[in-house]
This record gives sequence, structure tokens and C-alpha cells, in this order.
Amino acid sequence: MSLRKIALVTATLALLGGCASTSPKEPFKDVSTAVAARSGHKVRWNQGSGDDQEAERAIDRMLRHELTVDGAVQIALLANPSLQAKFEELAISQADLVQAGLLQNPSFTLGRTAWESEHINPNLFAAVEQSFLDLVTMPLRKRIAATELEAAKLEIGDHVLELAADVRAAFYTAQAAEQVVAMRRLVDEAAKASAELARRQHDAGNTSDLALSTELALSAQASLDRKRSEGEAAVAREQLNKLMGAWGPRTAWRLAARLPELPKEEAALEHLESVAVGQRLDIGAARRNVQAMEYALGLAKTTRWVGTVQVGVEAGRLRHNRRFSFGPSVTLEIPLFDQRQAQIARLEAFTRQGESELRALAIDVRADVRSARARVLTARGVVDELGKVIVPLRENIVRFSQEQYDAMLLGVYQLIQAKQSEFDAYREYIEALRDYWIARSDLERAVGGRVGAPPAPSLNNPAAAIAPPAPHTP
Repeated sequence: MSLRKIALVTATLALLGGCASTSPKEPFKDVSTAVAARSGHKVRWNQGSGDDQEAERAIDRMLRHELTVDGAVQIALLANPSLQAKFEELAISQADLVQAGLLQNPSFTLGRTAWESEHINPNLFAAVEQSFLDLVTMPLRKRIAATELEAAKLEIGDHVLELAADVRAAFYTAQAAEQVVAMRRLVDEAAKASAELARRQHDAGNTSDLALSTELALSAQASLDRKRSEGEAAVAREQLNKLMGAWGPRTAWRLAARLPELPKEEAALEHLESVAVGQRLDIGAARRNVQAMEYALGLAKTTRWVGTVQVGVEAGRLRHNRRFSFGPSVTLEIPLFDQRQAQIARLEAFTRQGESELRALAIDVRADVRSARARVLTARGVVDELGKVIVPLRENIVRFSQEQYDAMLLGVYQLIQAKQSEFDAYREYIEALRDYWIARSDLERAVGGRVGAPPAPSLNNPAAAIAPPAPHTP
């Protein structure tokens, strides 16, 4: 009866394990929910469904209009091929979870007897063996795999948010570069017009060779600066294309002519460190990895003195009455040389390593939040100073210099210097505005969600929140 019960339990568990789904649909849904709560964007896993075709059409619609920073992020989350490859880790972790709930296949043995030939006819026996230890350790193995799946979801969600931050930085860089190009083109056109006027005046004998050469040099320098800025804008544009996964006709998008101005008020920047530690997905993943190591360590300590246990049944047909005879068998591993001491020491080291990495990550996150917050405030102050003080002053200096030059009270070199300082002020203002928006994006990345929004819910699966196994002494 005991053998029948064991066989019945084994068959039931094998049937239930075989019915477990390897589909990563639910884990991906958790990742999508967490990303949407923290960024406001949707993610898509391209698996050849009708939703994928609709997402492709949505990408084309967004690219036909003026591209915004949110649109660029959304396109990247829908089309970036590296992100699609990252999602496959969910399928791998889900498959590992299903594998942890499966028993090893039984072993079938068919052999010829050497000592029972006078009792068994034909002189053959058959045996079936099954690992009994798999049945006992299955709950612990499933707990480890479930925790690792939770860690994988958190790591992938954090990767999505990192990609979104990279796209925002690339977008603002490309937009600022195109704005600088537009400014350089205006300067180049004005310099060429001024050089042409100087050449005509020189031909009429109304200006000196020195003044003509000065205007020509200024025009050549303006043309060189324009070419350099156009090259930088092209590189910045391709970086954004790469992150969005755009190629071919999809690279013909256009941006707004100017960076967005500063918001009227800055969001509250207090208590961001505690918010970041509570909602950062990479910190949650590090916690889960430590928990998985603790579970694995508990499993290793539980089985260190047991080893492998094989339960089997042998069968042979008796010669004298032609009936089948069955006999049970048990194979035990004797932990004479290997008591899992090396495996346990290794897992203990991994656990300590994970705990130290978790503490280091929490310290780094707090420092990143403080650093990004300081960058936001500094960049805002720089933009205000440039836009309200320096640029207007430079414009006034050029206007006054032009008036004095027309009245022959100021030399051409002073006027050129004033104009160059004005152009530099325009460029610095654009770059400072770019730095502000990038710093704000980095702050949201450091916090793990939108600044000013309520903290995002944690990405936790109740099935994985199982109490760890009781400690075992080595």
C-alpha cells in the first residue's frame, strides 16, 4: 500500500507540473503595470499578434507628426529591438519556475539475471526507479525559482526605465543641437551678407583692406561653426534613432524648433531619497536576489546529509507458477566525502555578496538623487541668469556698439567682439536649457518615477512572498 500511495502522489505531482504554463504573459503584465505607474508609458512584447500590428501603425502615426519627448520614449518602448530581446528573460525565468515544479523522469531498467535463473523465466527482470528527494524538495525549489522570477521582473522593469531616461537625454540633446544649427545658420547668413557688403565697399574704395579681411574672416568662421554644429546635430539625431529602433523611412521625423522653456515652478524636491529607496526597481531586484540566495542556502543545508534517494520497484516472472513477482528497492547516497560543505560555503558567500551589493546600491541611489537634485537646481539658476540677465545685456551691448560704430566712435574689432559674445550667449542659453531638462530626466531616473507624482506601487507577486524556510544548522 505504501508503494501505491507513493506512486499515486508522484503521478499526481507529475500531472500538475506538466500542466503548469510556460507562458510569460502574466510576468510581462506585471512589468508593464510597474513601468506605466512610474513613467506613464506602455511597453510591448512583439510576439506576432494583432496588437503588434496596431503598435506598428501607432508608431508610424507618431512619426508623421512633430516628435515630442514623450513620443520618442513611447516609440522606443514599442520598437527598440534590444528591449525586445531583454523581455525574453521573462520567458526564461518562467520556464525555470515550471522546471522547478517538475519531477525528474523515472528510470527504466531491463536486465538479465545471473543468480536467479532457476526461479525466473525468462531470465529477465525489469525495474523502475524514481528520485524521492525531488518530491520532498519541490516546494523549496519552486520558492527559489519564484523569487528569481520576481527579481527578473524587477530588473527588466528597471531596464525599461533606464532606456526611457536615455531616450529623453538623447531627445533633448538632438533638439538643442538642431536649435544651435538654426542659430548658426542665421549667423552664417548675416556674416555672408556683411562680407558681401564689405567687398562692395572695398571695391568702391570706401573701406580698407584690413576691414574687408576682417569681415571675410568672420564670415568664414561663421560658416565653419555652422558646419560643425550640423555634424553634431546629425550625430545626436542618429543616437536618438538608435534608441528608438528607427530606420529607413522612420528616420525622417522632425522636432520642435525650440527646447521647452523652464516650468514656472519646480516640483517639491524633499524626501526624494526615501522615495527612491522605496520604489526603485533595481533595489527591489537586489532584495529578491538576496532572498533567493537565502532560500537556496536553506535547501542546501536541508539536503546535505540526505543526498540522493532513489525509490524503485523490480519485477520478474517466476518459473514455477508463471506469476510476476515485485520487490521494492531504495538507493541512498552516503554523504561520506561530500556533505555539501563547498556548495553551502559558496551560497553563503553569494548571500553576503548580495547583501553588500544591496547596501552599496542603496547608498549609490541616495547619492544619485542628491546629485541630480543639485544639478536640476543649478541648471535652473544658470538658465534664469542667462535668459534674464546675460543675453539681454549682450543684445544691448551689440545695439550700442553698432550705433557707435555707425557714428565712427568704435572700431570694427570691438563690434565683432560684441557680436561674437552675443552669439556665445545664445549658444550657452540653449545648452543650459538642454542641461536642465537632461538633469530633470536624470533626477526622475534616480528617483525611479516621475518627480512630483505619488510613489509608484511596488512590483510584488504575493505568490513569491512566502516566508523563508526555517534555518538549518550545518
